[in-house]
Amino acid sequence: MASGTSKLSCVSKCLSSTGIGRAILSTLLLSGLCSCLHHYYFIDQPMTWGEARGYCRKKYTDLATVDNMEDMERLIAAAGSGYEGTVWIGLHDKFSWRWSMFENGIPGENNWGFRRWKKGEPNTSRIKQLCVAVQEGVWDDYLCTQALSFVCYNNTNNLPATSSEEYFFINESKTWYSAQAYCRQNYTDLPSVRNLTENGLIQDVVQSGQAAWIGLRRNTWQWWLHGTSSFRYWADGHPLGRTGNCATSVINATHLGKWVENHCTERFHFMCQNNKKQLFHIKLRALTSTANLNDPSVMEAILNQIDAKMKEKGIVRDVRISWIKKPDKDIFHK
Repeated sequence: MASGTSKLSCVSKCLSSTGIGRAILSTLLLSGLCSCLHHYYFIDQPMTWGEARGYCRKKYTDLATVDNMEDMERLIAAAGSGYEGTVWIGLHDKFSWRWSMFENGIPGENNWGFRRWKKGEPNTSRIKQLCVAVQEGVWDDYLCTQALSFVCYNNTNNLPATSSEEYFFINESKTWYSAQAYCRQNYTDLPSVRNLTENGLIQDVVQSGQAAWIGLRRNTWQWWLHGTSSFRYWADGHPLGRTGNCATSVINATHLGKWVENHCTERFHFMCQNNKKQLFHIKLRALTSTANLNDPSVMEAILNQIDAKMKEKGIVRDVRISWIKKPDKDIFHK
């Protein structure tokens, strides 16, 4: 049987699965995959969240990011078996309102700062009323899970920005997320609002007295290094509505690393992470002695298998795999 070894580099983003099937390889040993996980470093110098972030970015990559429970277990282990205390991690809440169309990839949307709040609004806490509806020309924040009518925007007709024909009132009750999905499927998106003229055009199509979703939503608790992540490990009752904007992991027998929010100016120990490029060897065995492991389609299939193995291990973010090839040299050798 033909076999070979080579090196790979872990860099930034996963490759998609293409190429020939898995049947060409019988064995894929990936003991080095742990090299692509976050590497955590405990710093026992009390600092503010901003100071800790600056330290980590200078000495390592950034404050710690946590994507799953395996990360949490390794973060706790990095503090040492005898440690009990509170450590900064890279999660923070910066009260950021964003337009749906920006998240949908339409350029410039996030820079639109026009607001038309009803008096006393937004009165949201960070964990409740995070989505916005218009009623009688002014805006209010609501629970995103509340069922309201909504307005869709459609820009496929090349109409001028002053045309009410770009806006469609949908007199069906949906949550903000369901309304967003409906608009993206049938039109362009929930509308953004740049000025009083557009706000008036939207209100013109909304039935009198009704509140209707528009495309503004608040994003809460983002990772400094790479934005949003679905994983959360808050302590019971946290985060509270109007407390600090930076997150810590409380490492003791009671909290077991769970997160609480603190004021960013408080001073705690902290966790850095390092995402430097890692190299590791793999060993493969071909099913037939005639298999050419240096064939481009075979090499692509190998990368696809490694990608699948990484996903099985929970490595789904910030990883890219690639071959390191020297000029005029094959990747694989017997």
